[in-house]
Amino acid sequence: IYVTTASRGVMKSYHRCAAPLLAGVAGLRLTWSLSLDRSVVGGAFLIARKPNSVGRKRGTATLSSSCSSSDDLWDADSPLQQEWASSLPMPENARDPSMANRARNAMRGTYPTALEGRCNINLDGFDGRVQWLHVDPPVMLVDDFLTDTECDAVLELTNVSPPPGVGRVIKIESRLSDSNKTRASASRSSTTWYVRYAAAAIAPLLNGLLELLPKVALEQLEEVQLVRYAGEGQGFGWHEDALGVDAATPDVGGQRVATLLVYLDECDNGRTLFHDLMGVNNQRLAVSPKRGRALLFFPAATGTTTLGDAASLIDDSRKTFGDAYFDDTRADHRTSHAGEPPSGDGIKGQKHIAQLWIHSSEHTPVVFGRGMNKHAEARL
Repeated sequence: IYVTTASRGVMKSYHRCAAPLLAGVAGLRLTWSLSLDRSVVGGAFLIARKPNSVGRKRGTATLSSSCSSSDDLWDADSPLQQEWASSLPMPENARDPSMANRARNAMRGTYPTALEGRCNINLDGFDGRVQWLHVDPPVMLVDDFLTDTECDAVLELTNVSPPPGVGRVIKIESRLSDSNKTRASASRSSTTWYVRYAAAAIAPLLNGLLELLPKVALEQLEEVQLVRYAGEGQGFGWHEDALGVDAATPDVGGQRVATLLVYLDECDNGRTLFHDLMGVNNQRLAVSPKRGRALLFFPAATGTTTLGDAASLIDDSRKTFGDAYFDDTRADHRTSHAGEPPSGDGIKGQKHIAQLWIHSSEHTPVVFGRGMNKHAEARL
């Protein structure tokens, strides 16, 4: 990986502190090879992958998944995995009345059993726009999470010259691939911008997150990321957002317990697909980009034995959940998902999202250097 920056002092801190975090981005474990240059590209750090001449390509993910190695990277029509038969879709999508009744029961009440072990959700917020897409594991959708004006303001942060007062952003060109296209090795091609908490444009994002998840503290949030997928060649293959055991350390705030994606524009295709979750007509659950729409799901759950029998009973023989970590969290392998490449010409051929990850405890921001990006600076 080649890195360009204006300061060796900054890069020294960035390499030591941020590499483990960046290695955990989207659940990937990367092998790092850093070469320093003093030049500045677009006022931001620019990182691109350097090929590895020995063994596997750099950037190949080692995260295991529930997926068949014979499936194509974004095959939305391949069969659902029967091994996750204990998962509960929406009642109207259930295969039989018994499953439909279990799903209804799991959704009921102020504190639905389907949300046991996950973050508390303000189901009555946003004027009733919080929708269930899947019951167990829970997947939620909120339309008009951001207004058009707020989406425009966030998109301005991806310009070559960000608006005044934003400060430096960090830009990453990601080209991670695997030649055999297995689900256990995610492929990604995209551009990512890391944004400071103090940027005024992301204040509506942060306020919306805190309204949707009222028990979550801002200090649990990773650095805000903006991601662009441009054209049919750019997408993100099947992967999990949960961190590996080496990455989910106390210093980074433990495991990622929630993912919030906000679509900043609309495009052709570009759906978020869940490999093992059932949507309408017994098809794979798929969420289409819509400007201002938020998608919420939980890559990990808290608890080491059961999460409530109206939601799902953990059967270790199914390997539904990962091993328990120090923070009492377990990765939920059923949340394996992919970002379908956009298609079309011009603006319809690009997809922009804001990506927010919530940890089980306080997260230490390190991407800009320790102490250089503080939660307390957020303009709430």
